[in-house]
Amino acid sequence: MNHPALTRYPIALAGYQWLQVLHESENAIIVLANAPSGQPVVIKRFKFNASKLAKHLIDEFLMESWALGLLTHRGLVHPIDAGIASGALYMIMEYVPGDTLRRYLALMPLPPLAQALQWFKDITLALGEIHGIGLLHQDLKTANILVRSDDSLALLDFGLETRLLVAAGFISEDEIYCTPYYVSPERIIGDPPDERADLYALGVILYELLVGHKPYESTSLEELLKKHALAPIPRLPVALSAYQPLLNGLLAKFPENRLQSTDVVVRLLQEIQQR
Repeated sequence: MNHPALTRYPIALAGYQWLQVLHESENAIIVLANAPSGQPVVIKRFKFNASKLAKHLIDEFLMESWALGLLTHRGLVHPIDAGIASGALYMIMEYVPGDTLRRYLALMPLPPLAQALQWFKDITLALGEIHGIGLLHQDLKTANILVRSDDSLALLDFGLETRLLVAAGFISEDEIYCTPYYVSPERIIGDPPDERADLYALGVILYELLVGHKPYESTSLEELLKKHALAPIPRLPVALSAYQPLLNGLLAKFPENRLQSTDVVVRLLQEIQQR
């Protein structure tokens, strides 16, 4: 297969047949391919030279990819393999046909309430699987969630490569490496993220699912970040007011005031639904 991106950033994996370049970003190329078994897979080839990275960073990336691959939760796009080829790091993942939740919501901004809440619960449980092995997502957003053909969801683009991008000079140590619409207040001021930063992004997604747009919006990046840090948590419509405590617990400005784990989030959701 001839493609300008693969000409500039080649990768040779024996037995794999390249089918289509799905996406190219500043940091990576994502390709649909057939594995030697004939199984369709997605290959993410990072653009930076692996020789720029300390061995321990590469080892951590490979170990974390392996750990994610052991998870069996259907709400995750599972890594199959990772390594170095043609001087570049790569990750092979299962191929999940379907559109992103972002595109789905662009066509249907307000899904039925039962569907919205089921999706929220599915995302929360999948996120809990990642947190359960000591990892963070770090870029949770509707564009990083796939809708399968049966309407179930699968999270992708885990934040495994953030440290690699810093080490390779693609982003700076203090750069906000996530989508500004979903960034938590503590990340704006440069504090290191933990699970509660992911939970803040989860709160943004909850609001999107229930209301049809994001809780904080602006055409100015500076104004948007200021809203995350200072603006009050928006009120849900009266018909959805039962879910306000859940939203408040996710979008709290200070991480210590947020719900502290995905387990707590699921329990509160169930309590609200049982009232």
